[in-house]
Amino acid sequence: MTLRTVFGRRLPSLEAYRPAWILTLGSLLITTVLWSAARFRGVAPPDLWPWRACSQLSVLWSVTLMAVAMLAIVRAHALEPVFGGLDRAVRFHKVLGPSAILLLIAHVIFVALAAFQNGTAIGDVFIPFWSQSARSLDILAFYLLLLLGGLAYDHRMSYERWLAVHRLLGLVFLGGTVHAAIEPGTIADFEPLRTWMVILMLAGGAAWFYRVLLFNRLGPHYRYRLQTVVPRGSNTIDLVMRPVDRRMMYEPGTFVFLRVPGMEGQQKELHPFSLSSSPVDRDLRLSIRTVGDFTRRLAALTPRTDLEVYGPFGGFTPLHYAPFRRLVCIGAGIGITPFLGMLAFELSNHDFRRIWLYYVVRNDQEAVYDTEIRETYLAAESYIDYVLWPTAHRGKITAAQVASEIAPLEGYAVMLCGQVSFIADLAGQFRALGVPRDRIIIEEFAFRVTGRTGRSVP
Repeated sequence: MTLRTVFGRRLPSLEAYRPAWILTLGSLLITTVLWSAARFRGVAPPDLWPWRACSQLSVLWSVTLMAVAMLAIVRAHALEPVFGGLDRAVRFHKVLGPSAILLLIAHVIFVALAAFQNGTAIGDVFIPFWSQSARSLDILAFYLLLLLGGLAYDHRMSYERWLAVHRLLGLVFLGGTVHAAIEPGTIADFEPLRTWMVILMLAGGAAWFYRVLLFNRLGPHYRYRLQTVVPRGSNTIDLVMRPVDRRMMYEPGTFVFLRVPGMEGQQKELHPFSLSSSPVDRDLRLSIRTVGDFTRRLAALTPRTDLEVYGPFGGFTPLHYAPFRRLVCIGAGIGITPFLGMLAFELSNHDFRRIWLYYVVRNDQEAVYDTEIRETYLAAESYIDYVLWPTAHRGKITAAQVASEIAPLEGYAVMLCGQVSFIADLAGQFRALGVPRDRIIIEEFAFRVTGRTGRSVP
């Protein structure tokens, strides 16, 4: 594993996640400084270094990262700017969460090494009820966390079980943190460190409590009623809905969570989908691939079905990047969805921009929105060049090919939306051409697609 990857994922860039990294590294620094102050306030025990100190620091860092990870996915509008939108926050969470578990594993290893150094039985560290001195509750909680952490990455699991695992994982971690805080030792003996740990526990616990127990009731939600289900072909549908009372205000390119209260067995499930309508329209449109249990049931809904929409969320919107007057937009497959909303908004928007739109599909049959783009959005006041790119005929799209058509690239921003591998590859190509990171805006559909295939975000 390199420094650039965690569990096979790229680390979020410092430029794109600067406030999030400041929050994370600042929290780790506070934790480390307070631990050091606790160590130097008295005579250090002779067996402190190296293993005992490492075991203490690793568990404190683990708690710190998990608290920030829980804050990242709290689904609160106030925290979205810190992480650059909920979509980015979820990707950040997918780095911090596994990192916290890795640190917890390291903590147990260091405890075992310290026990070996002191001549204590290793069984007291790894085997519950090994002896009267074994911390059996801690050992069982550790193995439970490992089990839940492994299950969290099992893609064969049903959505309901996967969601229950994530909820339980946060609860067990919080319980273990509370237990560690009240046990005799460095945390309990040094008031500033204990206060800081309590702050982290309260922040993480409040985030978990709101997201798991309160969001469905208190989150920003709106009542809509289904108008029609429009089949698009290639396992794609449009849900068109109308507000029952107040309508949701949103920016083009954002996304929402959808709930169908009358869907038996899935009444409480929330799934994320991009908005493909314009915020100036009364009706709301979601464009969805029907490749999972939930989405296939959406295709069978009848008009006047009651729906609940939570949001809007996300930072993938051109309004956040107003200084860039020239945009290169590349959407792969269902990744064209947020760009449809942006293009629809351009029809009523007098803020002139130069836009190049590339719709990447495997073949012409999968380009289900090609006709809509050609017949509707090219008349917008902004000057729009549109290219349909079927890879079966034209091959894999590259940044060099795009640059050759719109050169020079100076002054342009690039917006990319699609599968993780597609986005990572193209983003790297544009950076190699000299496009700065802050002008490459990405939307990885690993966040959204999991919701379409029967699994929602954390």
